This record gives sequence, C-alpha cells and structure tokens, in this order.
Amino acid sequence: MNASLDKLRRAAVLIGWTALLVIVVSTLSPIDARPHLMDLGADTERFLAYLAAGALLTFAYPRQRWLVLPGLIGLAAGLEWLQTLEMTRHGLPHDALVKIMGALVGSAMASSFEYMLRRFRNAI
Repeated sequence: MNASLDKLRRAAVLIGWTALLVIVVSTLSPIDARPHLMDLGADTERFLAYLAAGALLTFAYPRQRWLVLPGLIGLAAGLEWLQTLEMTRHGLPHDALVKIMGALVGSAMASSFEYMLRRFRNAI
C-alpha cells in the first residue's frame, strides 16, 4: 500500500505544481487571455482552482501541510494585488477571499483523506 501511496503523492506533486502554474499565468494574464470553464462563474472557477491546488499540494507534502496552506493564502493575496498592475484586470478582496476559501476547503479535504488513510492502515 505504501508504494501505491508514494506513486499518488508523486503524481500529486506534479499535478499540484502544474495547477499552481496555471493559476499564476491565468491570474496575471490579460482578461481576454484568461481561460474559462464553460457555464461556471468566475467565483466558481477561482474556488475550484484553489481547491485543487490546496488538496493536491497538501496531499503531496503531508509533513509540510502547515506551510502549504499559508503559502496558498499568501499567493492568493499577492496575486490579487499584482492584478492591479495589469490594465485589464482588477484585484478585489472578494476574489482573494473566494480563492482562500477554496485553498482552505481543499487542504481540509486532503487532511481528512490522510486521517482516514491512517485510521484504515491502523485497523488492518
């Protein structure tokens, strides 16, 4: 089971950092170059992006989870501020809060999953 878990963690590292790269590029690019998911509002897209990054990176780095979450919160706030430097974008506190909530929920999901895995392993 440990070998399978290690493979999942390695995949989570790669996908989590890729998600973070997509978030940075999407946040700092001009508004018309930003990717959109069909039929989802901007708040839902923001929330889901940070939920995915939070869940993947918290799972990928279980011993550093207390650094991952503050890092994502700082990234969300910093990127919102940096948006004010792009003429077609605007950084809003509401947007930062939606992103932070996504990171919190994603991190909590990964932490809960990790807890359940430990309980399952101990039960066997």
